[in-house]
Amino acid sequence: MRVAVVGGGITGLACSYYLERAGIDSVVFDASPGGLIGSVHVQGCTLETGPESWLASKPAAEQLIRELGMGDQLIGSDDARRRTFVLRDGRFVTLPEGLQLVVPTRLVPVLKTDLFTWATKFRMGAEIFRSPKMLPDRSVADFITDHFGAEAVDYLAEPLLAGVYGGSPDNLSAVSVLARFVEYEQRFGSVVVGALRDKKPADPGKKPQPVFKTLRNGMGSLIDALRKRSNIVRANVESVQPAGNGAWAVFAAGEWQEFDQVVLCCGANRAAPLLAPVDERAGELLASIPHTGSAIWTFGYSINDIPRPLNAFGFLVPLRERRSIMACTWVATKWPGRVPEGTAVLRCFAPNPEVSAEAMRADLERLMGITAEPLFALNHRWPDSMPQYTVGHSSRIAELELRIATIAGLHLAGNAYHGVGIPDCIREAKQVVESIRRSSATPGL
Repeated sequence: MRVAVVGGGITGLACSYYLERAGIDSVVFDASPGGLIGSVHVQGCTLETGPESWLASKPAAEQLIRELGMGDQLIGSDDARRRTFVLRDGRFVTLPEGLQLVVPTRLVPVLKTDLFTWATKFRMGAEIFRSPKMLPDRSVADFITDHFGAEAVDYLAEPLLAGVYGGSPDNLSAVSVLARFVEYEQRFGSVVVGALRDKKPADPGKKPQPVFKTLRNGMGSLIDALRKRSNIVRANVESVQPAGNGAWAVFAAGEWQEFDQVVLCCGANRAAPLLAPVDERAGELLASIPHTGSAIWTFGYSINDIPRPLNAFGFLVPLRERRSIMACTWVATKWPGRVPEGTAVLRCFAPNPEVSAEAMRADLERLMGITAEPLFALNHRWPDSMPQYTVGHSSRIAELELRIATIAGLHLAGNAYHGVGIPDCIREAKQVVESIRRSSATPGL
């Protein structure tokens, strides 16, 4: 058994690792293996080129890291200092405590916050009296407006989800993005009631887990460990074709190679033209998944040049108040040991991949009063990198997977289907390898 893995981001590299564990040979094709994830070290700071962490509540990433023997490198966010500001009317307002993503579960913080008007606060309180409903898929904006009002979209859902999904709540699918809360709506009517009923009581004998986890030497160390265990051809695949007798032909680096099975881990927008000649409708479904891009600008400053205390994980800028910066992480507050004493690192995100350093620094002056020259400035641009789970996404993916299931030896995995986070990608890679293992009757992982 020999498997071609098309795409060497976290999904493809994890797929290669699990194939190796299953005793299956594989080749990873990618001109720049690693994808968005990488780390650099500048003036004593550990900086990320892409994702900086993952949600600790999703176990797949930590499981993989421990299997790789890197468990001693795991670190958690400094949750004793965890809070987030949201820009409202030109000033920073603390995001209320007790939120489950976009759903408030504690009354007092909502009543005290200046983020919402009293009309919205009253609507949030009255939401508990809703009756169960079964509704078709609709946008996140429609879902949140229905439950909490338009202000909750503007100052809660939009800034929170823009950073995760890189898209607008007007387009994102409630069923795909807020699946748990849609289920609460169907069972209880109120998403607040559902969140409270499903909330697990804290175990007094168990140490609280951090919300986010990462690696001490940077997320790039995970990519480095996976690359060392993978057989990589540094070239992009140009064509994938059935070769007869259930085999597959893959064209890359100027030559055809034959494989028993193929896993497309290269993103829906890159998989679409590869798959279209094999199954036109499947190619159309992949091409129908829109993608957005982003830019990350990381600025280092002397702490004396920051005119305000860095007393939060960072801040979010809602679309209504946004110019260039969508969100900013204050790295030293969130991650102990990443930044030397006397230095401040601001990790700034923009939805425009082409945004300039001047535009971002002008925004930092507007938002934080910073006028000093930075000690360093790093830029990483990621165009067309974030798939959008638009309304109807789940039905499109269901149809796509039915078609793929009829094509022997072909598999899809990645962030365009069932989750955009690092643990989601790793989980999908493992599931695909289990399917390959079963089809080849190879002993279990």
